[in-house]
Amino acid sequence: MIEERDVVIVGGGIAGMTAARELRDRDPLILEASDRVGGRIWSKQRGDLALSVGAHMFPPPDSIVGRQVDEFGLEVLPITGSMLNIAMNDRIVVGTRPETFPFKLALSLRGRVSFARAGLKVRKAVAEHEAAVAHRPGDTDATIRLRSMEAGGDVSFGDYLGSLNPEAQRIFQALCNRSSGDLDSITQASMATLFAHVWDSGDLGRNMRGGSGLLPEALGRDLAAHIRLHTTVTRVSLTGTGVDIEYTGPDGAGTVRARTAILALPAPFIPALLGTALPGETAAALDRVTIGPTTVLSVLTDETDPMPWDDIYSLLTPDCRFNMFFNHSNALHATGAPKQGSLLMVYGGGGRARALAGMSEAEMERAFLDDLYRLYPQTRGHIAETWLMPWQYAVPHATPGRWRVQETLERGIADRVFLAGDWVGEFGAMETAASTGVDAAASVTRVLDAGAGS
Repeated sequence: MIEERDVVIVGGGIAGMTAARELRDRDPLILEASDRVGGRIWSKQRGDLALSVGAHMFPPPDSIVGRQVDEFGLEVLPITGSMLNIAMNDRIVVGTRPETFPFKLALSLRGRVSFARAGLKVRKAVAEHEAAVAHRPGDTDATIRLRSMEAGGDVSFGDYLGSLNPEAQRIFQALCNRSSGDLDSITQASMATLFAHVWDSGDLGRNMRGGSGLLPEALGRDLAAHIRLHTTVTRVSLTGTGVDIEYTGPDGAGTVRARTAILALPAPFIPALLGTALPGETAAALDRVTIGPTTVLSVLTDETDPMPWDDIYSLLTPDCRFNMFFNHSNALHATGAPKQGSLLMVYGGGGRARALAGMSEAEMERAFLDDLYRLYPQTRGHIAETWLMPWQYAVPHATPGRWRVQETLERGIADRVFLAGDWVGEFGAMETAASTGVDAAASVTRVLDAGAGS
């Protein structure tokens, strides 16, 4: 027996669930292959702290995600720790302005000059980015996404910076790895977006008390009647007037015949689902989407004494096998609550993640812990719990020319299948994923309303 629906959503991450909430009056159905919703927003609560292996920085209250947080009565705490810090050549430089790094880091003279010159180029790229995304009359989220990707979207960040001293190159390579890219693959536009967000941390400077995973858990409870877990979609077929979605689930195989569908899963999975039904233009557009790997290690420590990382939130680590260090306990530490350990996260993206290929998970964890002990020897003997997650598809980043297929991705397929996820946008973040979910839901509503009136 074939089940009939107005809309089926494939994927229960933040994009899919946001779309479902927008379409609640259409009785949407979310099909999720795993045993949980939330995608790459995943944490395990440990009191007020939480081990986390995914997205962790929340946008402001007037955002889509911010309104969800408020609606569910969840608490986000401002991050008060320093966010612009670098550990390199056995020196940790914290609490300084970006333009002073060339003078405070332990660099050679040529390294300082090269880093400073590249920094001036980055400032110029960020200014161009901010001009591109400035709101204009009639703008939609989609038009702003396109402009953001186009300004500097035809050149790699490495080519934009030009020849670099090896020390400066190590720093900028680590920064590119933050977005799961590399100097020769990620665009100037993508890195300008990253720098703009990091330098203006007011729109991202919040952590959730109890862990970021509390948000998808709340969304999952809210949408429970619309979600089927352990349900793997095997084929999506275009019919004369709609979409057939074939799946296997706990009760076996089945088919849902829907008027519309939203594919809210990583782009690399979509061509196999549609097969020959995938239009060539869309196939070419999906082929331009790059979602880089990231290996994450979350670490719970058990110290009660002050530690040198207490007032730090994030630290760039060019000399480690991970490129970023985060202190997720910083926001709670700033409240003055008694200290009961720390929650640290380290991760290696892009080339760093690929360099770990072939290692067992135990070997990956050991490699990261060895570097963590060198970075902060105080962690030795205080590791209470760890959680390793090697994400194959972690953070999207634009490669040169990627912006040219943006309108194809925004349009969807045959005016009945629409795409959602942070990879549809210009920046790997919760809000990007949520906004594409809202846009896909609006497209579905338009199609369904048009059909009802015909």
